[in-house]
Amino acid sequence: MNTSENTGEDVPFDLSKAAAAATEELLPSKSKERYEKQFQIFEDWRRLKNVTSLTEDVFLAYFAEKSSSYKASSLWSTYSMLKAVLLLKENLDISKFCKVTAYLKRKSTGYQPKKSKCLSRDQIDKFLLEAPDKEFLLMKVALIFGVSGACRCDELSRMLVDDIEDQNNVLIVHIPDSKTKKPRRFVVVDERNLATYRRYLELRPPSIPHKRLFLNYKKGKCTVQPVGLHSFGKFPSQIATYLGLPTPLEYTGHCMRRSSATLLVDAGGDITNLKRHGGWQSSSVAEGYIEESIENKLDIANKIQAGPKKRPFTNIETCPSTSSDSSEICCTEISTEIFDKNWSKEFRQYFPRCRKLDDCMPIVFFLITFL
Repeated sequence: MNTSENTGEDVPFDLSKAAAAATEELLPSKSKERYEKQFQIFEDWRRLKNVTSLTEDVFLAYFAEKSSSYKASSLWSTYSMLKAVLLLKENLDISKFCKVTAYLKRKSTGYQPKKSKCLSRDQIDKFLLEAPDKEFLLMKVALIFGVSGACRCDELSRMLVDDIEDQNNVLIVHIPDSKTKKPRRFVVVDERNLATYRRYLELRPPSIPHKRLFLNYKKGKCTVQPVGLHSFGKFPSQIATYLGLPTPLEYTGHCMRRSSATLLVDAGGDITNLKRHGGWQSSSVAEGYIEESIENKLDIANKIQAGPKKRPFTNIETCPSTSSDSSEICCTEISTEIFDKNWSKEFRQYFPRCRKLDDCMPIVFFLITFL
């Protein structure tokens, strides 16, 4: 019996074809071209340097050269894309190259990625109330939906009329295809917001060959052309310009999503609510969308200044004794002050029936913990 290594020649053609098709699907469909482009850039660099091997030193030299023109975040992005493509095309797992990952971590030390600025609640309300509909109605609706649902620009651009359920006093919005491949839902409330959405919806032309919700808007009229992805990315800076905010270009396409996350946390939302609201799977990623707001800093400072709460000394009652001719003192509530000094003596004063101190300690610790 032939026990030689199994080669591709032993696999039937139809199975090889099916395996090749499955392999092609391993790369993200939306960004497959970017992955292929990064691999091609790496291959061109290898040919330029006359490199034929794929060793750890080769990748270390490649990333060292790229570090002169790439930011730390771009280096990690390039590394991630190369890792995925090389695993498919060369059956090589570069995540095992410890020197490379250590080098990338070192280059990331002290790096602070630029993040979009956020709009405050007052700034959002001011724009929705004061900006004229004739020029800004489209941006108003985009802002309402973007902040209410922590929407990404591509989610807004692909939103359909059929994704919105108008239930008179609330809008239920469905996002069937998100970045994480998990559908989300959110609601839009407030009569003012609902009225703004309905005014925009009434301006849709009667015959449109698609169902995209957001249509280009000029001089009080909607056209049949849908709003593009990059247009949504420019809306926050245009809103900031109208409000007269400094550095309006720092309000990028992530502004509405970051503003939504920050407003939720400022209002008392916890990390679980935040992750569900924005569809984040990682807590660290979700926290990265939260603005370091002054309100949070003030809340922390007030808690520090207030110090620990003192538990007041509470009622002492007489309890019937087990003996027939006397009564004894028992404590229904006890303060931690008893245990500050000479706690053993004080404890026996209020619990005289405890012949052994250990007998009553579970009761005491329960009272201290939950009062």
